[in-house]
Amino acid sequence: MSEMTEHTSLIETISLDLTSSNAAFKRISEYLLLSPADFMHKSVQEIATAASVSAPTVLRYSRHYGYQGIPEFRIALAMSMVAQSNAKEPGQRFLEPNVADKAVMNLDLKTAIAHAALQLLEIDRSIILDSGSTTAMFARALRHMSARTIMTTGLNVVEALWGAAQHTLMLPAGTLRFESKSLTGRMVESTLQNMHFDTGYFGADSIDAQVGLSTYNEEEAHQGTAMINACTRVVVLADSTKFRSPALHRFCSLDRIDTIITDTGLPQDVAQAFMTRGTKVIRVDPTSIQK
Repeated sequence: MSEMTEHTSLIETISLDLTSSNAAFKRISEYLLLSPADFMHKSVQEIATAASVSAPTVLRYSRHYGYQGIPEFRIALAMSMVAQSNAKEPGQRFLEPNVADKAVMNLDLKTAIAHAALQLLEIDRSIILDSGSTTAMFARALRHMSARTIMTTGLNVVEALWGAAQHTLMLPAGTLRFESKSLTGRMVESTLQNMHFDTGYFGADSIDAQVGLSTYNEEEAHQGTAMINACTRVVVLADSTKFRSPALHRFCSLDRIDTIITDTGLPQDVAQAFMTRGTKVIRVDPTSIQK
């Protein structure tokens, strides 16, 4: 397995490994470095075909760098590209991971967080759900809850709630972003300008005690701010892997967040750093959720 030092990101490690990699891994690396957007969003079989290797070889490639599969590898690659962009090319357009990769990561943690969030619903009659994979899991849990008005920008949330006719489901106007299966743009912000909701349930690409919530995409950050401004209370649903260095665009400061629901993988001292600044942190044990 190739090792990254504290000074070497994943993308840099891949570049450095080019001369020593075997022929198959070298072809995958060359394809990744030449067409990062295609590598980020194409299927494993499409990547294999483009690199003239087999699909199992693509899986072995991700494991070579210490990841269980392509979704985990691509999310790590995205974070690596954020770091590189921040350090070297701050104006570069960033390529974010697709929603399908995010959806299959840490399912046990997301399930536990979604179930814990149901306990906060009692005072809510109108809510906003963003387009994150954890909020989509929360939406599935809402299928059997009593009637509420739900605004969302996420088509994955719409899919999760499809057929739950007791709820009033609202979508703002906007432009479809295929990578995230969500609506975005200034029309979303205009729709929300004169609306008010009890609570907004949000995810984030990264959470930091100093910066707050941040995301890969600038448009997503603008609309996230607009959604937060339309809510009385803000609840963040995020597994412990999201507590890391900030992504490119901040959309919510910590003092605006009422509650963070995460899992017990988050160390107590890190949780305490948030609580010291006035944000409630609920750490859920994923093994306590009955399958």
